[in-house]
Amino acid sequence: MSTWYTKMKTKNKALEERIFKNTEALISRNGIKGWNMNDLASHAGITKRTLYKIIESKEQLIREIVFKNIFEIRDKISEIIKGGDDVLSGIDHIITTITELLRNNIINRYGEILNEFPDLEAEIVKENAIFFSQLRDFLSKGIEDGYLVKDLTPDFMYRTFLANLFYFIKYSRTQEEAADNMALALRCMFRGSINYERK
Repeated sequence: MSTWYTKMKTKNKALEERIFKNTEALISRNGIKGWNMNDLASHAGITKRTLYKIIESKEQLIREIVFKNIFEIRDKISEIIKGGDDVLSGIDHIITTITELLRNNIINRYGEILNEFPDLEAEIVKENAIFFSQLRDFLSKGIEDGYLVKDLTPDFMYRTFLANLFYFIKYSRTQEEAADNMALALRCMFRGSINYERK
């Protein structure tokens, strides 16, 4: 269950989802500067006045889109971690899940978004502190159980994971490129972490 909550001023979930979907389509097609709130209202089938009653600004909406997508990835990984898979199966499941989610994301525009709103990266890290604590615990258990090599700390692995995620979010040109590169980076990171003597 997600702990992310929208700041939209509406209880109409269908309208909220319509606004998000149309915003994502405009961002994906035109970037963050190639559209305005008039365009969004028109695409969503509502008036600009109604749109501004629901959301304060284009910047707030873009921030919400980023958090919605990042939290979706986070929540899926949390489900895997809590699912009881052994560490090696869990790692494979995480890699597959991240790859699938990145293919259906506006990831190709995140570099542009993070350059326009540089404080977003720190906000994302702060908001995901609980999740990353879960990931560290998951990796810690893998080390304790002998599945992962002991000279790698969970904190180092978590930071490497985070560095890869933000790097490919920022510098990939397409969703497919981000997904493929992230999957390869995670496979390299995790396969290099496996204790093959235990396996």
